[in-house]
This record gives sequence, C-alpha cells and structure tokens, in this order.
Amino acid sequence: MIRRAALPFFLLALAQVYHPTATLIHGETEVVVEKTSPDEVGLAWIEEREGGVLFIFYDPPPYRVAVRFGEDARAFAELALVDQPDEGGGTVALGAGKARYLEGEDRVDYALEEAPGAVVIEKGRFRAEGRRLDYDNEAGLARVLGPVRFRREGENPLSGEAGVLFYRVEAGELWLLDGVRVVQEKRETEAERARIDEEAGLAYLEGDPVKSKAPGEEIAGRRVVYDLEGGALWVLEGIQGAFEE
Repeated sequence: MIRRAALPFFLLALAQVYHPTATLIHGETEVVVEKTSPDEVGLAWIEEREGGVLFIFYDPPPYRVAVRFGEDARAFAELALVDQPDEGGGTVALGAGKARYLEGEDRVDYALEEAPGAVVIEKGRFRAEGRRLDYDNEAGLARVLGPVRFRREGENPLSGEAGVLFYRVEAGELWLLDGVRVVQEKRETEAERARIDEEAGLAYLEGDPVKSKAPGEEIAGRRVVYDLEGGALWVLEGIQGAFEE
C-alpha cells in the first residue's frame, strides 16, 4: 500500500540540491544513487510506502543515473528504482526505461526495462555492459543480467563476454560466470567463471577445464591465473598443454 508523498520529490528536493540522491549503507560501504541531469531534465520522485520509501530517478540520454558502490565502482543507466526500507536492507534496480509525471493524477508513471547495453558498470579500467542491474543491500551484492560484454583498456586491451556478472561491494570483487570468454590480441581463453582483481591486474579463472589458445600454443587447466596486463597465464591445477615447434 502506498501512502501519498508529501510533495513531488523533483519539486521538493531539486529546489535545494542540484543532484538528488538516495543512499543505502552496507557495512562501511555507501551505495549512492544520483540523478545527474539538470533540474529541468529528467525526473526525481519519492513515494512513501508502508515501511519505507521508493525513489525513482530518470535521466534521459545523454545523461544517465549514476550509482557509486563505495569509492571504487560505478554503474550507469537511464532509470533507477531504489527501495529504502525503514529498518535497513533495501534494493536498487537499474535498466532502460522512462518515467513521467502525470500532473492530473499527481503520480509518476514508469517502466523499468531490460535491453542490451542498458547498464554499464565500471571499476578501474574494467568496463562491462549488461541488460539490467539488481543490487541487494542486505547481501551487498550487485547482479548484472547478461549477455555481459566487457572490455579492459591498457597497453594490451582485452575484451570478452559472459552470461552474468556479480559485484561484491564489501570485498570489491568482480565475478564473471556462465560461459566466460576473454580475447586479448591473438589469445582466446574460455572458462566457467572468473574473479577479476582489478587492482592487482589479475583474473582467477576456473573451469573443467579452462582453455586458452594462442598461435602455436594450447593450454588447459582447472584453475588458471591470467595477467590482464601482459596476457601471461599460470596454471595452478590440472595442467594440460600442447605446443608447436
């Protein structure tokens, strides 16, 4: 059941704050959702609900709603819904879609949609796109629905894809799952899952097996460390290999 908002949030808050925000706290990490467009563009709204509030932020192109997961990771999309219960927890949903204020009914009409590339998440030089992001503040876990396409810039840039991406905000860990494929120059690597340590510039790949191919070389193993900068691999478990003279 929805209780009537005291005032439209875009009228109440935008007069005082240029970029309205909603904040969830997980442990020592702040998750801040922010409308980035000017006052006259997009929409920000709050609805009081039984046991909490719902924030609706909409930024049409070229603007995007921004989400800060602590100091290290960012996510962006057109539309964000933030469910903020009175007793903690909460969720954030990001995706494509639109929102508009219906003046005659004094309410906001909105629709959150899934679409390829609707959501972007960034950490360091790692950037991934997916169809939708859902964040559970109680678990401290963000899930990006795939297909996920990612890229990491640098001296030897790499790109790839996966079925889904998870970000653990407290640990700062990026996880890629379900058909992970990494391409860097002439090397192509496939795994079931990968943990990306962006600060160390390493990926920890697991599979049955992980397979990596380059001209004149095929390497396989159950657990592999991948140097994201130079492309070198170290097989930690279950090594297999074939090399051409």
